[in-house]
Amino acid sequence: MPGPAEKYTLLFVISLLLSAVLTPAVILIARRFGLMAMPRKDRWHSSPTALYGGIAIFLSFVVPFALLVGLDSKMSLLLTGATAFFLIGLFDDLFILTPQGKFIAQLVAVVLIVGLGFKIQIPGSPIISIGVTIFWLVAMANAVNLLDNMDGLSSGITLVASLSLAVYGFIFNISQLIGPALLLAGSCLGFWLYNFKPAKIFMGDCGSLFLGFLLGGLVVLSSGSMAAAGTNSDFFAGISNMVLMLAVPMSVLIIPIFDTALVSFTRLQSGRSISQGGRDHTSHRLVLLGLSEERAVLSLMLVAASVSAVVLYLARHSQDALLAVMTITAVISIFFGVFLSYLNRDIYGDKAGSHSRIAHIVGTILNKRQILQVCVDIVLLTISYFSAYLLKFDGTLSPFNKGLIEQTLPLVLAVKILCLWFFGLYRGQWRFASLDDIFKIIKAVLLSSSVIVGVLVFAYRFEGFSRIVFLLDAILSLIFISGVRFIMRMFNEYFIRQAEKTHSVPILIFGAGDGGDLLLRELRKRKGHDYLPVGFVDDDPAKKGQEIHGVKVLGNRRDLKTIVKRHGIKVIFLAVLSEAPGLLENLSVECNELGIKVVQIRPLISFDENAEGNQVLPAKPTLCIITDKAKRQEGRA
Repeated sequence: MPGPAEKYTLLFVISLLLSAVLTPAVILIARRFGLMAMPRKDRWHSSPTALYGGIAIFLSFVVPFALLVGLDSKMSLLLTGATAFFLIGLFDDLFILTPQGKFIAQLVAVVLIVGLGFKIQIPGSPIISIGVTIFWLVAMANAVNLLDNMDGLSSGITLVASLSLAVYGFIFNISQLIGPALLLAGSCLGFWLYNFKPAKIFMGDCGSLFLGFLLGGLVVLSSGSMAAAGTNSDFFAGISNMVLMLAVPMSVLIIPIFDTALVSFTRLQSGRSISQGGRDHTSHRLVLLGLSEERAVLSLMLVAASVSAVVLYLARHSQDALLAVMTITAVISIFFGVFLSYLNRDIYGDKAGSHSRIAHIVGTILNKRQILQVCVDIVLLTISYFSAYLLKFDGTLSPFNKGLIEQTLPLVLAVKILCLWFFGLYRGQWRFASLDDIFKIIKAVLLSSSVIVGVLVFAYRFEGFSRIVFLLDAILSLIFISGVRFIMRMFNEYFIRQAEKTHSVPILIFGAGDGGDLLLRELRKRKGHDYLPVGFVDDDPAKKGQEIHGVKVLGNRRDLKTIVKRHGIKVIFLAVLSEAPGLLENLSVECNELGIKVVQIRPLISFDENAEGNQVLPAKPTLCIITDKAKRQEGRA
């Protein structure tokens, strides 16, 4: 008699083998009967691809599920609901349902399943349980359906999520969750091998709706066991169990949830229908930012796996720390979504949504940046104070410390927000955060911490409070408030580097000083050029081997010939802002011998001295030349 480990391994292997065999069979049948997806402007693929891969996923899950997994009432309802969503998707693939018709069919199926008892268990709240379950199942099915927009993405994310749910079942001994989760993982892995770029087959709505319902259904299955643990009369224990029940599955499914929220929000902002297809998903935006399709898909899978791993670990060891990490993850996700939304003009065009009332309302809300900054800071300052206690007391908070947090949190937030406002932090924009903002934050944190400790000493004689907590709180506040203001720049810098790798004109920058630094930053900020900065050249031998923004100083002028030949340099930009008589002429002679161009960079504004020796602006400022196009524009000016 095989043990549980052998049984679960067998389930995974059987579904994997079935999927790996059935998928190529469906490909052959689809090609034989011409059931192919043809390329379209609003779709990502560029060649005819076989359809109905969801049939292979469905069979590789349902057959072993019906034969090897015990079909109690909950399991039967899970299988019935999944089959209903598969049939709805298949009908849509064959006959093309309207979005309203497809939604109504899904809603009817879910209402029937929930009415028969398949629902999230929220103790003492049956009506809320029914409403949350209906919303959750329909939302997850459509989230995975929306995620099916690039080769290997939907099946890959479902693979990661189902494996994470299986681990979740192992950790918390939810045996009824493990088998179905592993069957789903095996079905997705077998299909993913044929669906990853270049895809030989698409799953279609029959596959994506089926996978989405199953992921949502597995969360519903797990809720019964977690709800049983939430009957504790202690308020914080009840909250902790509810957080655990909701936070873990939402973290495991973070990518489909994030993508659905991003697409819905940006389409509303641009005055487009949410149900309208297009190349505006997270994966498409990552490719637009410079990642390859394969790397975009694998990156999203890695993010999903990493978040799941951290959340599963904390769910086991510290539910209080889980709340803090989930909040920080939510903040980062929001900012990454805002960063990706800056690409709306590239995706939708300049006039998209310009006459939409919803777009106008959303734009008005977004323009209230100070309100948004204060709200985000309140959340981060709350987490920093909470985390300071967690760090001091090894991740576990006693009822006494929780009482102290509740008692003092309003004071902490009020003083810190007032100090941040007093030092002018809310007059700036996050996109242009600088060292000046860091100094403001440091001063605000030091002053606010001093004021808070002073008030507590005066009011409570500091009895029961820990000095280490307020030191940790000051450090965490500085890290969180500073970090969130630089997070946009970090996202931007990373994707600029990725996009830069696709440029095909290797260049050298002559001058590893202020001029070279300005030019490199200008190249990375501007779009529409194909220059790839390979390295710097500088006459100062001490700078060799140093780096400026990740670009290395390769040598001096004597190494020029070797560097040009080794890296295939096409253009050299002379970025020396100080006066260097004869430098341009001498460099031009050397570059002519090597068959490459030289472009001189001049300051954006040059200064002249008047008779009294004072610097004055010239009648006509000199523009910085970084491309031939800019040079021609300057000549016309």
